[in-house]
Amino acid sequence: MTYETKKQQRDRFLAKFLRRLREAPPGTRVYMPVGDVFNDADVHSIDELRAARQAAVVCDDDDEGEDGS
Repeated sequence: MTYETKKQQRDRFLAKFLRRLREAPPGTRVYMPVGDVFNDADVHSIDELRAARQAAVVCDDDDEGEDGS
């Protein structure tokens, strides 16, 4: 049994979709079942990233003031 990575699944899906687009007569709609091909495994909260970035900037600003610069 062979397992594909998400990138391999996406590449295969896009190749098949583009082939079907080329083969379809002009003006014809082409439908493809997407499933979870475009769902990424890593989901991050933008609020957590912003808070971490803001905390890092505040810490850097505090350090600069202590050494007399």
